[in-house]
Amino acid sequence: MKHRLSFVLPFLGLFSACLFSASNLHAKETLDDGVLWLTKAEVNEKFGKPTYLYCEEEPFRRYMIVKPEDENSLRATFLYDVVIHDFYYLKKGGNDLEYRFYYGEDMSEGKKTYRVKECAIKLLNGPIPLGKIAEIIPEFKPAYQCPKVYQERLINFNNIKLIFVTEKVNDVSKKIGSLFVDPDKDIKDWSLSYYVILSDGEPENVSANSMVKEVIVVVDGEYRIGKTAHAFGTKLVKNPLQ
Repeated sequence: MKHRLSFVLPFLGLFSACLFSASNLHAKETLDDGVLWLTKAEVNEKFGKPTYLYCEEEPFRRYMIVKPEDENSLRATFLYDVVIHDFYYLKKGGNDLEYRFYYGEDMSEGKKTYRVKECAIKLLNGPIPLGKIAEIIPEFKPAYQCPKVYQERLINFNNIKLIFVTEKVNDVSKKIGSLFVDPDKDIKDWSLSYYVILSDGEPENVSANSMVKEVIVVVDGEYRIGKTAHAFGTKLVKNPLQ
C-alpha cells in the first residue's frame, strides 16, 4: 500500500502542476483592455444581444447594417461567407456610446473562430476631455501607463490622432497583429494600443483637456507606425495623461 501511495502522490502532484500550468497559459491569452481577441460568442455573452449586425464586401464595394433578426437575409445578399461584426449602443455613466466590434477569422486551433481584432467606441453625446475618457470607457485605462504616444494628423480631415502604445508584447498581441493588421514578419513589437481621435479643430498642443470623439482599441507598435510616419507626419509626444 505504501508503494502504491508513493507512486500515486507524485503522479497527482505532476498532474496538478500540469493543470496549473495549462490554466496559467490560458489566463495569459488576454490583453489588458479585456475585449481584443474575445470570440464573438464571448462578446455576446458579455454585452448581450447586439443592437445591429454589420458586414462589408471587400474591397469596401458595399456594406449593410441590419438588426440581428435579419441575419439570414443579410447573408443571402452576399455570394460568399462574409464576416459579420457586432454593433452595440450602450449607456455608461449617463453617456451614450456606440461599441463596434470588428472580427477576424482565426484558424490557429484548426477551426474557424471569429475573434475581436478591433473595437471602435464613439461618444454619441458629444466629445469628452481626454482625461475623463477612462471613467466612461474602462477599456482605455491601460493608456495611462503607455510609455510612448505618437501624434499624427488624419489625411483629408481636420483631426488629430493620438496613438497610445502600451509596449506590452505577448502571444495574443502578436497573433492579432500578424493575422489582422500587417503580415510583415519583421514586426515583432505588436502590443495593445489605442487610437484616440480628437474633435474637429482641436489644437496640436494636446493635453488631458483635449476633446475626444472616438477611441479605437487595436494592436500596434513602433515599427508599424514608423512605416507610415512620413505620410501622416507622425511624431513622438509626451503622454498627456501622465
